[in-house]
Amino acid sequence: MMNRPLVGVLMGGPSSEHDVSLMTGTNILKTLEMSGRWRAVPITITKSGHWLYGEDRFWRNPGEAIANVDVICNALHGFFGEDGKVQQIFEHHAVPYNGSRIFASAVAFNKILARKILRKKGLLMPRAVVARRYGDESYEDLARRVLRILPPPWVVKPVASGSSVGVSLVKHVDDLPKALEHACAHDDSMAGAQAESDSAKAASDTAQALAEEYKKGREITCGILEHFRGEHYMALPPIEICPPSSASFFNYQVKYDGSTNEICPAEFSDAMLKKIRETAIAAHTALGCRDYSRTDMILCGTDLYVLEVNTLPGLTLESLFPKAAAAIGLSFPNLLEHMMTRAIERKEKR
Repeated sequence: MMNRPLVGVLMGGPSSEHDVSLMTGTNILKTLEMSGRWRAVPITITKSGHWLYGEDRFWRNPGEAIANVDVICNALHGFFGEDGKVQQIFEHHAVPYNGSRIFASAVAFNKILARKILRKKGLLMPRAVVARRYGDESYEDLARRVLRILPPPWVVKPVASGSSVGVSLVKHVDDLPKALEHACAHDDSMAGAQAESDSAKAASDTAQALAEEYKKGREITCGILEHFRGEHYMALPPIEICPPSSASFFNYQVKYDGSTNEICPAEFSDAMLKKIRETAIAAHTALGCRDYSRTDMILCGTDLYVLEVNTLPGLTLESLFPKAAAAIGLSFPNLLEHMMTRAIERKEKR
């Protein structure tokens, strides 16, 4: 077949989710290469931020690396890939790509900004405290400030990160300083401040975490796929996430080691399934997401709490979004076909 579109599969990146991105990108590459509909080339960003084009690992600057592709499949996660920064590069060079645009990516990636918008839209979220560390303040002092506002237990997480990197469930006050330090160390908004100023002090001054009220309940995730089967926003079947008893929550390890039981479609009443789907659509549209997203929630009694929205859900063999798509008969190759075709069509309409 001649004139097959060339897809640049962008993976890796400088964030703490580099390895997860490589898994996503490798899975996408294999699938596209087998389809016969597309040509695919890996574009790998190293942890130090260098762009490598193709199997020969030839070093290119970003503009050169994406100059000859017809469309980008963005398989990055975390800082730089999911926060609007790489989207600026795509749009500057007028290269079509999958996923949300600059503003929605930046807002959704920052848990503080996302919370403000989602709560303003009337979505229920756990109470939270922004734990921002100033200068040489100790983590013990930071923990005391959190405790004055919000009692335990807490889920402590970085303000800007994903894949449960840097997240801790904290039940005892004595464990809070260490959890805050762990979250701050993995906060990719801190990495952005350091990159922009080239100053370690800037990173220290902007170190922050989110101490969130722990809600015990049934953990659910629901994906949204745009412009599919005649629906502008299709809510995929919700998935109930049941981590193994050895894990206190859905942490990084059990997300990818296959030990978590993922019930798809989730078993809820019709009324609750409708509420879950409507909540996922509301979160997607509130943040201005594009193409697809996945909203994580927790059900406590009859109260459905939104935890966060992921604008670039993982597409590995263990990832939740492809499993939900498969439950409605949408295979992974056809899911990629839909995403890449939509991106190219947008360019053609300009």
